[in-house]
Amino acid sequence: MDAGRQSRDSLLDDVDREIIDQLRVDGRRSFSEIGRRIGYSEPTVRQRYNRLVSLGVIYVAGMYDETKIGGIAAHVGIRVSEVPVAKVAEQLAEHPQIKYVACTLGYYDIILDIAAPDAQALGKIVLQDLRRIRGISDLETLTVLEVMKDTYLWQGFREPSPLSRPAE
Repeated sequence: MDAGRQSRDSLLDDVDREIIDQLRVDGRRSFSEIGRRIGYSEPTVRQRYNRLVSLGVIYVAGMYDETKIGGIAAHVGIRVSEVPVAKVAEQLAEHPQIKYVACTLGYYDIILDIAAPDAQALGKIVLQDLRRIRGISDLETLTVLEVMKDTYLWQGFREPSPLSRPAE
Protein backbone atom coordinates (compact mmCIF):
# COMPACT_ATOMS: atom_id res chain seq x y z
CA MET A 1 0.00 0.00 0.00
CA ASP A 2 1.38 3.43 -0.92
CA ALA A 3 2.02 6.12 1.72
CA GLY A 4 -0.76 8.42 0.44
CA ARG A 5 -3.37 5.70 0.74
CA GLN A 6 -2.13 4.73 4.21
CA SER A 7 -2.34 8.31 5.52
CA ARG A 8 -5.91 8.74 4.20
CA ASP A 9 -7.04 5.45 5.70
CA SER A 10 -5.55 6.17 9.13
CA LEU A 11 -6.72 9.79 9.34
CA LEU A 12 -9.96 8.86 11.13
CA ASP A 13 -10.53 5.99 13.51
CA ASP A 14 -13.83 4.79 15.02
CA VAL A 15 -13.61 7.20 17.97
CA ASP A 16 -13.09 10.17 15.63
CA ARG A 17 -16.10 9.06 13.61
CA GLU A 18 -18.22 8.74 16.76
CA ILE A 19 -17.27 12.30 17.78
CA ILE A 20 -18.13 13.60 14.31
CA ASP A 21 -21.45 11.73 14.44
CA GLN A 22 -22.32 13.43 17.71
CA LEU A 23 -21.48 16.87 16.28
CA ARG A 24 -23.52 16.18 13.14
CA VAL A 25 -26.57 15.65 15.34
CA ASP A 26 -25.87 18.75 17.46
CA GLY A 27 -22.87 20.96 16.74
CA ARG A 28 -23.33 22.67 20.12
CA ARG A 29 -23.08 19.44 22.14
CA SER A 30 -20.43 19.78 24.87
CA PHE A 31 -17.30 17.64 24.94
CA SER A 32 -18.41 16.15 28.27
CA GLU A 33 -21.81 15.20 26.81
CA ILE A 34 -20.17 13.67 23.74
CA GLY A 35 -17.80 11.76 26.02
CA ARG A 36 -20.70 10.38 28.09
CA ARG A 37 -22.52 9.25 24.95
CA ILE A 38 -19.53 7.47 23.38
CA GLY A 39 -17.75 6.27 26.52
CA TYR A 40 -14.68 8.53 26.56
CA SER A 41 -13.49 11.30 28.85
CA GLU A 42 -14.05 15.00 28.15
CA PRO A 43 -10.27 15.63 27.73
CA THR A 44 -10.03 12.79 25.18
CA VAL A 45 -12.95 14.19 23.17
CA ARG A 46 -11.51 17.73 23.36
CA GLN A 47 -8.05 16.59 22.23
CA ARG A 48 -9.47 14.59 19.31
CA TYR A 49 -11.80 17.45 18.31
CA ASN A 50 -8.88 19.91 18.31
CA ARG A 51 -6.84 17.49 16.18
CA LEU A 52 -9.67 17.09 13.67
CA VAL A 53 -10.12 20.88 13.46
CA SER A 54 -6.37 21.49 13.03
CA LEU A 55 -6.26 18.92 10.22
CA GLY A 56 -9.19 20.66 8.52
CA VAL A 57 -11.29 17.49 8.70
CA ILE A 58 -14.16 19.21 10.54
CA TYR A 59 -15.46 22.60 11.47
CA VAL A 60 -18.59 23.58 13.34
CA ALA A 61 -20.63 26.52 12.08
CA GLY A 62 -24.12 27.90 12.36
CA MET A 63 -25.97 27.37 9.09
CA TYR A 64 -28.88 29.41 7.81
CA ASP A 65 -31.35 29.27 4.93
CA GLU A 66 -30.89 32.40 2.80
CA THR A 67 -34.42 32.10 1.38
CA LYS A 68 -35.98 32.23 4.87
CA ILE A 69 -34.26 35.50 5.81
CA GLY A 70 -35.29 37.37 2.71
CA GLY A 71 -32.25 36.75 0.54
CA ILE A 72 -31.67 34.67 -2.54
CA ALA A 73 -29.48 31.61 -3.02
CA ALA A 74 -28.20 29.95 -6.15
CA HIS A 75 -26.14 26.97 -7.23
CA VAL A 76 -23.86 27.62 -10.18
CA GLY A 77 -22.21 25.09 -12.48
CA ILE A 78 -19.09 26.36 -14.25
CA ARG A 79 -17.09 25.00 -17.16
CA VAL A 80 -13.47 26.10 -17.45
CA SER A 81 -11.24 26.22 -20.50
CA GLU A 82 -7.68 27.34 -21.29
CA VAL A 83 -6.88 27.93 -17.60
CA PRO A 84 -6.27 25.41 -14.80
CA VAL A 85 -9.51 24.67 -12.93
CA ALA A 86 -7.77 25.15 -9.58
CA LYS A 87 -6.74 28.69 -10.53
CA VAL A 88 -10.34 29.64 -11.33
CA ALA A 89 -11.58 27.91 -8.14
CA GLU A 90 -9.10 29.90 -6.04
CA GLN A 91 -10.40 33.17 -7.47
CA LEU A 92 -14.01 32.13 -6.86
CA ALA A 93 -13.22 31.18 -3.26
CA GLU A 94 -12.07 34.75 -2.59
CA HIS A 95 -15.51 36.22 -3.39
CA PRO A 96 -17.32 37.10 -0.13
CA GLN A 97 -20.79 36.04 -1.31
CA ILE A 98 -19.72 32.66 -2.64
CA LYS A 99 -20.28 30.22 0.22
CA TYR A 100 -19.12 26.97 -1.37
CA VAL A 101 -16.66 26.11 -4.15
CA ALA A 102 -15.95 22.53 -5.26
CA CYS A 103 -13.90 21.20 -8.18
CA THR A 104 -15.80 18.33 -9.77
CA LEU A 105 -15.70 15.62 -12.41
CA GLY A 106 -18.47 15.55 -14.95
CA TYR A 107 -20.18 18.17 -17.08
CA TYR A 108 -19.14 21.03 -14.80
CA ASP A 109 -15.60 21.63 -13.62
CA ILE A 110 -16.68 23.71 -10.61
CA ILE A 111 -19.88 23.89 -8.57
CA LEU A 112 -20.51 26.83 -6.28
CA ASP A 113 -23.18 28.23 -3.99
CA ILE A 114 -23.97 31.93 -3.78
CA ALA A 115 -25.91 33.86 -1.14
CA ALA A 116 -27.12 37.35 -2.05
CA PRO A 117 -29.50 39.86 -0.47
CA ASP A 118 -31.69 40.10 -3.59
CA ALA A 119 -32.00 39.20 -7.28
CA GLN A 120 -30.19 42.36 -8.38
CA ALA A 121 -27.14 41.49 -6.25
CA LEU A 122 -27.21 37.89 -7.52
CA GLY A 123 -27.33 39.19 -11.09
CA LYS A 124 -24.30 41.40 -10.47
CA ILE A 125 -22.32 38.47 -9.09
CA VAL A 126 -23.21 36.16 -11.96
CA LEU A 127 -23.22 38.61 -14.86
CA GLN A 128 -20.33 40.83 -13.81
CA ASP A 129 -18.11 39.30 -11.13
CA LEU A 130 -18.03 35.74 -12.46
CA ARG A 131 -17.78 36.77 -16.10
CA ARG A 132 -14.62 38.77 -15.34
CA ILE A 133 -12.74 35.65 -14.26
CA ARG A 134 -10.50 34.42 -17.06
CA GLY A 135 -11.11 30.78 -17.92
CA ILE A 136 -14.84 30.58 -17.24
CA SER A 137 -16.24 29.44 -20.56
CA ASP A 138 -19.79 28.54 -19.58
CA LEU A 139 -21.97 28.74 -16.51
CA GLU A 140 -25.45 27.75 -15.47
CA THR A 141 -27.26 29.36 -12.55
CA LEU A 142 -29.92 27.47 -10.60
CA THR A 143 -31.84 29.85 -8.33
CA VAL A 144 -33.12 28.30 -5.10
CA LEU A 145 -36.84 28.84 -4.49
CA GLU A 146 -37.16 26.85 -1.26
CA VAL A 147 -34.85 24.51 0.65
CA MET A 148 -36.66 21.24 1.32
CA LYS A 149 -33.79 19.44 3.10
CA ASP A 150 -30.35 20.47 4.28
CA THR A 151 -28.76 17.92 6.59
CA TYR A 152 -25.43 16.49 7.53
CA LEU A 153 -27.02 13.28 8.79
CA TRP A 154 -26.63 11.02 5.79
CA GLN A 155 -26.03 7.29 5.73
CA GLY A 156 -22.66 5.97 4.69
CA PHE A 157 -20.40 8.06 6.91
CA ARG A 158 -19.96 5.22 9.41
CA GLU A 159 -19.13 2.67 6.73
CA PRO A 160 -15.44 1.93 6.22
CA SER A 161 -13.73 3.77 3.40
CA PRO A 162 -13.42 1.68 0.20
CA LEU A 163 -9.72 2.57 0.32
CA SER A 164 -9.33 0.82 3.68
CA ARG A 165 -10.71 -2.51 2.44
CA PRO A 166 -8.15 -5.09 1.34
CA ALA A 167 -7.91 -5.66 -2.41
CA GLU A 168 -9.55 -8.86 -3.60
